[in-house]
Amino acid sequence: MTEQRKLLSTKEAAEYCGFKLSYFRKLMMRRAIPMYKPCGKLCFFKREDLDAFLTGVRISSQGEINEEADRYLAGRK
Repeated sequence: MTEQRKLLSTKEAAEYCGFKLSYFRKLMMRRAIPMYKPCGKLCFFKREDLDAFLTGVRISSQGEINEEADRYLAGRK
């Protein structure tokens, strides 16, 4: 059994996230995604960092918004 490598290359990271390579590179240039550059040229990525990036901004569903509004209005009475 081979141990899975912990760091991903740029291409592997883009595939892992489901992004086109060109869009992933744009995110890299904007420094939106955390990366590791041990030699100053090649970039590597941790799956945990990519997961955190992908789940970093959560949008509430309309049902959750309605429930929060109901709780707010109930508290004002």
